[in-house]
Amino acid sequence: MRCMTSSYGNPETLVSLPRLTGLETSGGDDGAVVLRQEPASDGKTYVRHAWFAGRARQGAEGTALVGTRLTGGDHGVAEVHPVAGAHVYFTSDRPVAGEDEKRTRLWLLPPHGEARPVVDRAGGIENLGSGGDRLFFVGGMLPSALGATDEIGRDEHLHTLREDSGVSAVLYEKAPTRHWDHDLGPEEPALWWIATGDPGEDAEPVPHRVPVPRGVLTGYFPAPDGSFAVLTTKTWISGNRERMEVWRVPVTQDGAGEPVALREASETEWWEAGPVSPDGTRAVLLREKLWSTTANLEISLWVCDTETGRAVEVLPAREHWGEDPRWLDDDSLVCSADHRGRGVVLRVDCPPGGQVTVTTAAGGEGQDWTYSNVRPAGQHLWALRSRIDRPDELVRWPVRGDTSPSDAAPNGNTAEPERVAGLISEEIPEGRLEEVTARGEDGTNIRAWLALPEDTTDRPLPLLVFVHGGPWGSNNAWSWRWNPWPFVERGYAVLLPDPAISTGYGQAMIDRGQQQLGGAPFTDVMALVEAATVRADIDPHRQALLGGSYGGYMANWVAGHTGERFRCIVTHASLWDLGTMGTTTDGTEWQEAIEQGQAHEYSPHRFVAQIRVPVLVIHGDKDYRVPISQGLQLWSDLQRKTSVEGHGFLYYPDEGHWILKPANARTWYETVLAFLGEHVRDEGWVRPELLG
Repeated sequence: MRCMTSSYGNPETLVSLPRLTGLETSGGDDGAVVLRQEPASDGKTYVRHAWFAGRARQGAEGTALVGTRLTGGDHGVAEVHPVAGAHVYFTSDRPVAGEDEKRTRLWLLPPHGEARPVVDRAGGIENLGSGGDRLFFVGGMLPSALGATDEIGRDEHLHTLREDSGVSAVLYEKAPTRHWDHDLGPEEPALWWIATGDPGEDAEPVPHRVPVPRGVLTGYFPAPDGSFAVLTTKTWISGNRERMEVWRVPVTQDGAGEPVALREASETEWWEAGPVSPDGTRAVLLREKLWSTTANLEISLWVCDTETGRAVEVLPAREHWGEDPRWLDDDSLVCSADHRGRGVVLRVDCPPGGQVTVTTAAGGEGQDWTYSNVRPAGQHLWALRSRIDRPDELVRWPVRGDTSPSDAAPNGNTAEPERVAGLISEEIPEGRLEEVTARGEDGTNIRAWLALPEDTTDRPLPLLVFVHGGPWGSNNAWSWRWNPWPFVERGYAVLLPDPAISTGYGQAMIDRGQQQLGGAPFTDVMALVEAATVRADIDPHRQALLGGSYGGYMANWVAGHTGERFRCIVTHASLWDLGTMGTTTDGTEWQEAIEQGQAHEYSPHRFVAQIRVPVLVIHGDKDYRVPISQGLQLWSDLQRKTSVEGHGFLYYPDEGHWILKPANARTWYETVLAFLGEHVRDEGWVRPELLG
């Protein structure tokens, strides 16, 4: 497939382009609400705003799907939740008249008129959901307030006391203490609900707390009538190891009713709650068979009876790992999944006591889109979809294959989804995509995308290899953080491999590499590199390898195992010492899987003396998934234990695992391009201006 010209190759322009980041529907057939992210007026941060997508009159051609802005300003929207009657609830830190304190509040936007604050809590508000005439949300509670006669009043008092005293200390009694880029606590997450009634009423609703049976709340889904919720809670088993379990909890005004354990904590697996069927009799469960020294990660979807907990598997792990399931009706659901370097939307029909069937609802063979945020709404499905060469766009198509035979797609799916206009730039990147295939050492067929400039007739192109993170993931969708097109515009070819442990190729692809992080995944990457290198348009002598997170681990591993095969290495948020990673990261399960299993054989730091080329280390100080200690140790080892000149350390004191601020993201691209220009293209070092 070929692309037309655009300005995606300029880092300054790239980081400023609007992008879609979330989607919700009310369940009716009256449209969808999508979140669009764009730079704030000062350009220093991003803000997200709500847009409505629905039908609009468009001249003589009839109607088209278009987007219309719902919110604006520099105080963006964190989360949005439309409900029946075209009312939209959202959370935002926008200020309230007469109050100076900045905190996230719940707001209501009616079909006509201005948004107004509905609930204001010191512990914040997030994770909105609805059932019947109840709106649910998660808001933190300080431990000493839980169980008090006036829990909300006591919580407000304690928050004020901490603020006035200048206290920031948090007392932990169990691990973990951090998550991704933020510290946990001092609040404990609590589930609340309010009666919505007539959303036009001015009276402030009273929040009611839903008791959590055991452990710490991590997620929930309410029943469609609001009478109960299925909760995911985190608890601990022997050795202070985290595990997830699922509960059915009644939702009553006085907190009465007995919870039912649908799935309890297990040694070898954990369970997460999914949506409840329209009739309330069944709920989706996600089962993770945990990665350990003797088992590989497996993700499967189950459906359980909400009264008895009896469950059946509806989407096994062997073919697809289903993501973000949603009920279509009482007997069927949809979910998205990776699929051979692309994506697919699956329909799972699972009548009680009947045979489960899985069919393709969208995507699959013969197309290059990857789908996410699939949401039913009346007789339609809404979703975000993207490709390597197209950013996320909002689309809609009929729930069932109710198009005429002449409109059917070649693969038997419904006709091409209808795109919503007016939400993102109509420009597309300059360049083209091709596929590269190879065979792994064990004979497995493996593949990669290769992004190329439109015209490659001048001379062979220098090659960059982008290894994806995860390690469970796939190079199958647009990325704003590891985007190949700024590099393609500067004359590079970019290889995007899917090695062992990549998703979308069945459980067997996971099993090939899970117990050898530096084994089959490494040899697969190199096999795909060699398959690309034999092409006439690829320069075999000017190449570099780059990666972040697990891709950064692979970059470190490649640096110590390929000598001067690559001109240089770029490693971002990368694992370096597996012996210390497990005890310093933000989750205990990593210690079980890595430190106790593979650290002695597959830790990159053991091979530092074999590094022969310059390495650019990139790390954020607020990265709690791969702690800054990994980057600092790597940087120190490169300085002390290699004789190579030209190493660099791009450090972000205010960023986490991802580089999220517009100007910081721009400096990421500009610094990486300058480093590659120096070492791959012999252009000489040019320091990015924003680095001073």
